[in-house]
Amino acid sequence: MSRLGDRLATFGGARPDALALAPGQRQRYLAMGLVLIATAAVSAAAASFALAMALRAPVWVAIVVGLCWGLVILAIDRMLVVGMPRQPKARANVWLALPRVALALVIGVVVATPLTLAVFEREITAETEVMALEAKQAFEEELAADPRYDEIPALTASVAAQRALIADGGRAALEADADYVAAQAATAAAQAAYDEANRVWLSELDGTGGTGIVGDGPITQSKKLDRDGKLAALEAAKAAEADAKAQAEARIESGSVAAVAQAEQTLDEDSAKLERLTAARDLEAARYDAAADESDGMLARLAALWRIGERNGMLAFAHLMIALLFVCIELMPVLTKTLQNLMAPTAYDEVAKITDDTIVAAERERAAERLRSARDESAPRLDVAEYRASLRRESGRRVAEAFVARQEEAELAAVDEWADQRAPFIATRAVREWEQESDGASVASTPNRA
Repeated sequence: MSRLGDRLATFGGARPDALALAPGQRQRYLAMGLVLIATAAVSAAAASFALAMALRAPVWVAIVVGLCWGLVILAIDRMLVVGMPRQPKARANVWLALPRVALALVIGVVVATPLTLAVFEREITAETEVMALEAKQAFEEELAADPRYDEIPALTASVAAQRALIADGGRAALEADADYVAAQAATAAAQAAYDEANRVWLSELDGTGGTGIVGDGPITQSKKLDRDGKLAALEAAKAAEADAKAQAEARIESGSVAAVAQAEQTLDEDSAKLERLTAARDLEAARYDAAADESDGMLARLAALWRIGERNGMLAFAHLMIALLFVCIELMPVLTKTLQNLMAPTAYDEVAKITDDTIVAAERERAAERLRSARDESAPRLDVAEYRASLRRESGRRVAEAFVARQEEAELAAVDEWADQRAPFIATRAVREWEQESDGASVASTPNRA
């Protein structure tokens, strides 16, 4: 077989010494090595896509970092597989596999997320655009309802009005003068009265109305007189309107200078305030737009995918299946190793166990031999040391006995010397005490005889 195959089998967890004696298991470990490499490749692709999508990294940076991430996942997966030796009991194999399966599951979810987003990229992109528009509309509505900017419409209208007033030279609209408006109303009423009187006179004259008699009779003359009166009133109203207009224009002209000055002052104040409020609002809008441009990262795409799944059950099912597919790919090495450990031992397992037992037995024999050799080499030295220790113990015992004997003799001699020195004093004191007792006894007996 090729050297590459041997390396892949070793990479898959096979021992070269045991595999050489059980070549039938070579394909299994070769497949395990290929699975580990495939899992690492999937992880590298997921990491590259995540960097390009979330961080908008350049393609070459995403590829380099993705390869590094793939190597990390490869090392972790190989550690999980190699660190699962066969146990004698099935329960022990299961308990040994549980934490590794949990870790592989976490890694699988992390790896599957970017790949799932890549599969549904078109749908997610469209949904993120919809979400961005909805968020933009909500922000604009919130900004429009912000009480800080309630004055902007009124200030805008005021600025436009003041500019129009200044452009007109400060002259107010003629229609705003009350006297002129009243004169116009009077003229309109006089015109309506004249039109009605003229209609009545003409209908009476041609016989289409009134009495129905054609001709200029007395009734027609009376209608004509009424019309002439209404005409005079109309002409008077028009004259009054012209006079009111002249007076209004004079008043407007006289107040135009003051109006322009006031309008300019008001315009400056309102323009400054409007500019300040508009700048603040535009700044908030610009900040929001800048944040919105950066809001198409992984979290936004996950939210978009979730929203699509809520609306479309089939897409949600497809999302789940694809995610499970990538998770299963990540779990495959650990699950495969767990199933192998739960199966009956293969020839490779038996050879590996025999090899290990042989190595352990040989090492134990060598250790026992080294221990025996060390004991044989150290026995004479131990005997000499024990003999020297016994001599030291005997010498110490004799020295202690001699010391105790001498000490006893010295103490007895000191007691004898003390007794020789203190004996006369003790005897004298005893005689004195006896004499005192005798004198006391004789004095006590004399009165009794008396």
